[in-house]
Amino acid sequence: MAPSDKKKNAERFEDQLERLEEIVASLEDETVGLEEALDLFENGMKLAKSCRARLGEVENRVRQLLETEDGEEAATAPLDGGDENDADGEPVW
Repeated sequence: MAPSDKKKNAERFEDQLERLEEIVASLEDETVGLEEALDLFENGMKLAKSCRARLGEVENRVRQLLETEDGEEAATAPLDGGDENDADGEPVW
């Protein structure tokens, strides 16, 4: 996939997510009629399914990128190269 295609997909996902948030806000509005609410709900479910599918694709791609040449998962380490836990033993993110 060309970089411009990836950018379009990312924008499309963001647009879908924004529209989904608008739908949720509309459904929370008590003045929305039953038929309109049903249409909004149906569209929201389609958007949610599309977003989940796209996130699944991205997750699979990330997994592929983290695999080493021999098929083992790559080890992760903190960016600073230091201890992964703070003084209290809590993970440092």
